[in-house]
Amino acid sequence: TPVAAALFRRAGILWIAFDKPTTVDTDALKRAGGNIIRSVQQIPAPNGTVLRMSTVSGINPLVQRDGLSWLLHFQQQELKAQTAIETRAQPNAPAGSRIFLPVPEPGSPIGVTDPEVGDNLIIVPVVPLGYGNLQANVYPEVVLLPSAQGMVVKPKIDDIRVRVIDKGIELTGANPLQLSPVTAESKKKSRLVEVKTKPSDPILDLEKWALPELAAFISRKRSIQNEIKRALGDQREPKRMDLARFYFANGFGAETLGVLKSIAADRSEIEEVPEFRLLRGGANYLMTRYSEAAADLAHNALDDNDEAAFWRAATLAHMGEIEHVATELQRKASILKSYPTMLKAPLGTLVVEVALQMGDIGQARKLLDQLKSDEPTLQQKARIDYVEGKLLEAADDLDGAVVKWEEAMTGRHPGVRAKAAWARIEALLKLDRLTAKQATNELERLRIAWRGGDFEFNLLRRLGTLYIETGSYRKGLVTLRQAATFFRNHEQAPQITQQMADAFSFLYLEKGADSLPPVTAIALHDEFKELTPAGAQGDEMIRKLADRMVGVELFDRADGLLQKQLRFRLKGIERSRVGTQLALIRLLSQDYEGVLNVLDETVEIGLSEQSTARRKHLRARALMGLEAHDDALNLLKDDKTVDGNLIKLEIQWSAPDWPAASQSLRRIILASGIRPGQELGDEDAIKVLNIAVAYTLSGNDRAIARLRREYGPAMDETIFKDAFHLISSPRTFGMVDPTRIAGRVKDVESFQTFLSTYKERLKKKSLSGVVPDGTDAEQAPQS
Repeated sequence: TPVAAALFRRAGILWIAFDKPTTVDTDALKRAGGNIIRSVQQIPAPNGTVLRMSTVSGINPLVQRDGLSWLLHFQQQELKAQTAIETRAQPNAPAGSRIFLPVPEPGSPIGVTDPEVGDNLIIVPVVPLGYGNLQANVYPEVVLLPSAQGMVVKPKIDDIRVRVIDKGIELTGANPLQLSPVTAESKKKSRLVEVKTKPSDPILDLEKWALPELAAFISRKRSIQNEIKRALGDQREPKRMDLARFYFANGFGAETLGVLKSIAADRSEIEEVPEFRLLRGGANYLMTRYSEAAADLAHNALDDNDEAAFWRAATLAHMGEIEHVATELQRKASILKSYPTMLKAPLGTLVVEVALQMGDIGQARKLLDQLKSDEPTLQQKARIDYVEGKLLEAADDLDGAVVKWEEAMTGRHPGVRAKAAWARIEALLKLDRLTAKQATNELERLRIAWRGGDFEFNLLRRLGTLYIETGSYRKGLVTLRQAATFFRNHEQAPQITQQMADAFSFLYLEKGADSLPPVTAIALHDEFKELTPAGAQGDEMIRKLADRMVGVELFDRADGLLQKQLRFRLKGIERSRVGTQLALIRLLSQDYEGVLNVLDETVEIGLSEQSTARRKHLRARALMGLEAHDDALNLLKDDKTVDGNLIKLEIQWSAPDWPAASQSLRRIILASGIRPGQELGDEDAIKVLNIAVAYTLSGNDRAIARLRREYGPAMDETIFKDAFHLISSPRTFGMVDPTRIAGRVKDVESFQTFLSTYKERLKKKSLSGVVPDGTDAEQAPQS
């Protein structure tokens, strides 16, 4: 399971924390550490796992990760974060003064008491590797301790609140925190920000090419094209560049690329010119060709230029690198002031979204107000309404956010409409104005509203998750599989696959599928059987599925499932146990040859006495089914168990061998605990009735008289009263044959057979419960 981690030292002690609770074998850890780790202690933490270690001086762990596992390599080294988590004091935040720590994927806060120092700490583990706090940050009411991984908060007052939000970690108080705006002098002294440098000169000059409205676009374009026609020689390239600038300033990416392609075809050296590279990279950006844009913008001719740095950051943000470029985007956003509205609106809304994601609501609001003051077009207004909704959401005004998103849904851009509709659905879910099922119906309609990219990938992921949460498991798994298949190269595709595997394990290992009809559960497994895990978990999953199949008498399906398990997955005692299960299934299917074959193929040394007896009984019953009665009786010659006697009784009754049958019945009655004078249930009364039949037909008058004396009063209280008196009456003795008795008493042959016993057991337990593991601790079979 993905977990967040924290790592820091305090008072010489190494602390390691994870945001999921578990019990750690501290003795084993200490042994594994040899001479390096002197002691290991687990600190009580109900919502996490916190360890304190004492180590040899100078020895610290290097934090690494292998898949979902955290690895600590202890060696002589310094303990510090690889990437600093920025600390932002925001005294004028809309919801009140706060300290904000922008970090992707923060874990759940863990409150602990330091057993040595005696004060309280709040540890916030994080998922990104190596993200921590380089130095202590001291505020009037809270201290942020240094850490190599995660954040450690030491409150100075009792009402500090640590809250994890989508964009990072937020520290607030019951009353506003005592924070002051940071002066330029204090910034310089404390090195909280980089020294300001003079912005580099812009490369693009676009203002003069922008049109206040597109109605004049055609005439202006024709005017520039005519100038190109009239230009001679070296004058054609500058005029063509003017046309490219004109197209680009008005948001026509494809047309810009077309003109630039013609220019480069005539003179390839122009590709080394910074303006050409930036125009082509920007045009590719407008066309959402982010890989091509990144390649153009990475050219060394654009190095050390603020405008180019902004475009690079914007491109990388769309490629999933928001956390790495957020600061650059926010710092270089001033270049947008001179940009035409057609470019400022999409780029500005991107910066607003990034600022919100990093928790900087102040900058987001300031830039958003600038965008609204530029008299945006209807399409641009829809973008602005959408991001304003995100801003209101960040300020905990969900009702206001919903209103803005509904306004954005009336805009002209289908992508913005789809994003606004999705955001509205999520907000209504949080406000409990929409059920999860209603949300899935709404999200399904969005699937055709806007396709491709992160939007469709994330939509499919969210929709699949909601389906699973609402019990629509097949729809959920199908949708998640579509996300993983359609976007197999997406960096988060492996997480989708893991989510599917987790859902599959929940269904078939944690009884999630018990709520489904058996046939549905079996069909769902068949459709997604590639999610069956390897090893012991997979074996357990197959075993539980076979239980469901046997429960609805799908014996052939269970047979095929267990055959594959025997052939490819199992060995040793476990193979023998599953072979016994398969033998029982084949016996229920009357495949007697198959019973003998699987028993022969799965013989193993070291089976318990109970397992050996169970396999012998299955073999004997299969021999009986093949009418090899003598072989079956020889196999059970010295068997005195209930199941053994049941099989012998069936053979003797069908022979018929009434004296032997009566002896077997007598042993079954004694083993069942049926005693003279006790009240009889229906099943026990049938046993007494059947032994009366056997005594009568074997001519054992002394035994039938004893049976009347011992069990007659109890039988008078059952529904078999008349049948018992008919069979055991002295008038009947010696005067009737089996066919007459069978004709008069319908329950004569309703004794509990070996197979009916197992069928009763299967009703009360699963197949795995009826045929448990092969250890000596298992219970002997009961009738």
